Amino acid sequence: MAAKTDIQATRSDAAAGATAIIAPPVRLRGIIIASNGGGAGVLELTTTSNTGTTLFLADVPTGDVINFNFPEDGILFPKGIFCKTKTNIAAYTLLTDKFSGPNLTTTNG
Repeated sequence: MAAKTDIQATRSDAAAGATAIIAPPVRLRGIIIASNGGGAGVLELTTTSNTGTTLFLADVPTGDVINFNFPEDGILFPKGIFCKTKTNIAAYTLLTDKFSGPNLTTTNG
């Protein structure tokens, strides 16, 4: 049986930009992406900056909501999560290891 860990949900409707959606190093465990209904959607997430290495790229059908849980340990974003591309996406929720809150340190997990 795998060890259980707390997760944190971070909702964003932010477009591509230089500001991190989540700044500290974090593991993406799952994601929910909602189309805005304006056509096929694309969401591209990077690390380091919005021009950094692409670690996640999703296509979302028009008017659909995608809910995906990553297997095993998810995707490690070693320098935070940034949005590089957000086309025809209303919003997205990042399900990550808990990165903020009481009793957390840089050695948690």
